[in-house]
Amino acid sequence: MSEEQNYEWHETPYGKFRVAKTRFGTWNSFGEDGTEYITGIKEDVVVAGTKFYLEGIATNWANSISSQKFDGVVGGKL
Repeated sequence: MSEEQNYEWHETPYGKFRVAKTRFGTWNSFGEDGTEYITGIKEDVVVAGTKFYLEGIATNWANSISSQKFDGVVGGKL
């Protein structure tokens, strides 16, 4: 991420984020530190979803922590 780029930042009581369109036509949201939050097809849905996500993390809904990474690979023999 370049320091010279100007982004439109969305501010919430729970943090700031920006959205960017990808080359595939989807939208991603990013935190101030570059962390990717939400991916979606429409910009307004990504903005609303990111606000909801940041509120959930900030208020510790269901004592969940979202830092654990998961992948879609099933190991073993099926």
